Amino acid sequence: MLTEIRDRSTGVFAWFIAGLIIIPMAFFGVSQYASTEARPTIVEIGEQKITQQGYQARLAQAQARTRESNPSLANSDVLNSEFYKKQVLQGLIDQAVAAHIASEYNYQVGDKAVDRIIAQDSTFQTDGKFDQNLYNVFVASRGRAGADQIKTDIRSASINQQVVSGFQESALVLPNEVRELLEIQTERRTFDLITIKQSDFNDKVVVTDADIEQYYTDNIEQYMLPDRTSVSYIELDKAVIAQSLTIEESRLEAQYNEYKEDFVADETRNTRHILLNTGGENDDDAQKAKIEALANQLAAGADFAELAKDNSQDPGSAQNGGSLGDVARGEMVEEFNDAMFELAEGEVSEPVKTQFGYHLIQVEKINSTKPDSFEILRADLEFEERQRLAEELIVEQAEQLRNSLFEQPDSLDSAAQELGLTVKTTVLFSREEGRGVANNEAVRGAAFGEQVQNDGVNSELVEISDGAFVALRKLAFAAAEPKNLAQVSDEIKSFLTTERAIAAAKDAGDSVITRAESDWDSLASDSTVEISTFTTSMIDTDRTVPGDVLREVIKMRLDDSATKVSSFTGANGDFNVVRLTLIAPGDLAAVSQQVKDATRSLIEQRNGQSLFGAYVKGLSDELAADINHDLL
Repeated sequence: MLTEIRDRSTGVFAWFIAGLIIIPMAFFGVSQYASTEARPTIVEIGEQKITQQGYQARLAQAQARTRESNPSLANSDVLNSEFYKKQVLQGLIDQAVAAHIASEYNYQVGDKAVDRIIAQDSTFQTDGKFDQNLYNVFVASRGRAGADQIKTDIRSASINQQVVSGFQESALVLPNEVRELLEIQTERRTFDLITIKQSDFNDKVVVTDADIEQYYTDNIEQYMLPDRTSVSYIELDKAVIAQSLTIEESRLEAQYNEYKEDFVADETRNTRHILLNTGGENDDDAQKAKIEALANQLAAGADFAELAKDNSQDPGSAQNGGSLGDVARGEMVEEFNDAMFELAEGEVSEPVKTQFGYHLIQVEKINSTKPDSFEILRADLEFEERQRLAEELIVEQAEQLRNSLFEQPDSLDSAAQELGLTVKTTVLFSREEGRGVANNEAVRGAAFGEQVQNDGVNSELVEISDGAFVALRKLAFAAAEPKNLAQVSDEIKSFLTTERAIAAAKDAGDSVITRAESDWDSLASDSTVEISTFTTSMIDTDRTVPGDVLREVIKMRLDDSATKVSSFTGANGDFNVVRLTLIAPGDLAAVSQQVKDATRSLIEQRNGQSLFGAYVKGLSDELAADINHDLL
């Protein structure tokens, strides 16, 4: 299931799964950290703090992603250079500045908006509909605080997007900017493509055990296990407390009775009436006598609707047989309202006098809600009572646990016995990654803190989610060390096989380049060479051309040559030879309004980003002037 989520991840959740959130067009980084009060702070920006722990976590994530996307940097000093570290820090500073702006201007994203973003993300959809099970599995994979952290991150990303959007909306877009970009996008390029697949060489390359061992020795830094620790811990959880409580049935019945007493029925009545006006030329006594005569006809069995059509002086309802539709309490004048709500279903009133005249009222149907039965509400009542009592108990027990941890700092046993908790243990985990309770960043932070690692005492009580607390102490520590060769042998063999297959594909492609440049006709007639010809542009919706090929073709120019040959190794390791034969202007008149609007939007975003970047740079220089570089 987790593999399925990973493979389907798109949109903002692709970055959650990768361990990062990319703030659109501007920032990246983890948006929330555990309490920063007692942690070394690199820089403060308004109320935002960039702590040493937060920075180190972000640096490790950035380094891992860089190694993944560019393996050639894995063994270089770039990832530990001052320049690289400062770039990572600047990203966090920019994000904090954006959060500061959002706070200053009170940007907010409500719970419903966050829920809507989750429900609309394809990561958690099956057949186009939100799949709660997919979401639950993803949340569970992120630990106890997963749901809270996901929503916090979405809210942070959305608020930052609001900040960026404000600048984008104010950006000026000139007509010639749109036209110039459209001209580039609609340019049509015709080219030939020859692809030499690296997979064709996988079975031809040889990787020996000596090769694997040599690579392991030369690149030992890639295969280091980080510092790891294991802990013993106890958990205090409001949810567990709630489930352990015994709720008296009498208490639930008392709550239900309170609910019934406070229940107000949302009642309407489908009503007809006959009105005889009074005042003006209408004689009161005559109208009263006539309404009484109509009442007698109704009592004798006359049809109310027919009498209303023939006699009622209310032009709005007479033609509909006197129907007023569903009438709620308080919608009519007081005398009419009181009489109507005293009638039983189907009953006709005595003549009623209001400021408009004399009425006869018939209630055809009573529509009213009734309180749900105790059986229906029992589960909800029990849940609410458990939560209420658990809220009270968690406050008391958390304070009791804090005191016990302080009084007995060398053991968790006493605190566990006092509160009936079980001391549990973890396997080894690192600062950046752990399983179970160690999946929580706040837990890992406490585990590697000086109090636990160096002083050897209990940690303080760590809140890992709403109403859930953990206290821990060091069980074992393992310093950084290389992984065993046997553990990584298959990984290295796979890497070397792919690397050598890519090199072999390039070697084979080099001879193709020479022939493509000097004797195309001979190459084109060679049955062993597969050549594909394409004509495309940047805005073609039929994506038959691989993205990396299209990007390479867009960069190519013919200049004064009839053709142009270029080559490159794609992201998948295949070696591509491209022969550009024609660049022709596009037809701007044929461009759809949708593409024009999207182009304008793209320029607006670019110009807005430039405005925003300049504004953030100024604020960053002002707010982040005092940086503790010693903590980097």
